[in-house]
Amino acid sequence: MIKKGLKRIIEPTEPTGSQQSLVTVQKVHVRGVQKFCVQSRISGRRKREFFDTPLNARIHKEAILDRLGRHGTSAFDAAPSVTVANGWKEYVAVRMPKLKEGNHTRLLNWWWDHFVAAYGTRPLAEIRALHIEAFLSKGGARGGWSGTTANQGFNYLRLVFNWLVRYEFIEKNPVLKIDVPQCTAEHHLLPLADVKKLLALTVENDRLRAWLVLGLFGGMRMSEVERCKPEHIEETEIFVPKRKTTDLVDRPRFVPILPALTRHLPKKWDCLEEDHIKRGRTKIVDAMGWQEWPQNCLRHTSASMHLACWQNDAKTAYFLGHSSSRMVRERYARAVRQAEAKKFWGL
Repeated sequence: MIKKGLKRIIEPTEPTGSQQSLVTVQKVHVRGVQKFCVQSRISGRRKREFFDTPLNARIHKEAILDRLGRHGTSAFDAAPSVTVANGWKEYVAVRMPKLKEGNHTRLLNWWWDHFVAAYGTRPLAEIRALHIEAFLSKGGARGGWSGTTANQGFNYLRLVFNWLVRYEFIEKNPVLKIDVPQCTAEHHLLPLADVKKLLALTVENDRLRAWLVLGLFGGMRMSEVERCKPEHIEETEIFVPKRKTTDLVDRPRFVPILPALTRHLPKKWDCLEEDHIKRGRTKIVDAMGWQEWPQNCLRHTSASMHLACWQNDAKTAYFLGHSSSRMVRERYARAVRQAEAKKFWGL
């Protein structure tokens, strides 16, 4: 019993409730696959890590408990703040050597160069969803990225921020807090009038002309067009030494040269890689009155016109470099009249 006038002395106790440290292992299913989740709550911070086997999960749990017993909760305190620029440097040093050079790494560098230019000195922990939205909505040469371009930026920002979360540079990915930018409708099929206008706009630029007609009348992938050189043009076929940058093994193919390609393809041209094309392509977009370049429009138009003209999906599959005609029927079959397709190949 406590007498009046005396203050009660409260002894310090162990943390309780949300401040009490807790480490557990649970069996869960992630996208239909069984995993073992180590859940920890230390100093009020929650974390989940997934493992394929119960043994690995138990080993990780014991390591956390051992670290907690030796050094207390201070061993799990947040590391000093890392800036956006330094976080990107860490990703480049650790992850980039494992990625295959190609269009993916080029775009990854391009987007993060711009993001670092905008927020490089800001601590990673201070980046919020509003910063991501502002970056994706206000960037670009014409006052803002939109549609497919903004969606692409969203994916590349999310990719690196996921890595930064995984390696504990930050606790949460701010990109996941915003709505995914919606792609504009893809212009798979260019009208004949647009094709004529594109040909007129590139008549005096051999580099852009070659880039345009190799996709439009050759049905080549952009990855193939970028590597195509004048010496690859043979009498009746184009030798493509490698089809995709993602192929583990080089798989060459031969592209049939149709009369339309022969009529429009210049004799010589300079490098067709993206960095040499994008400025001229932007001018074409402005001249066409488009907001952005329609993704894959050249190859898709070529495929649809080829199928409509010759009405042979096996022949179109060979023309495109597909091993099966199934994709031709599912992806490239469009409502194109044969008469219009003949006009296209007669340009």
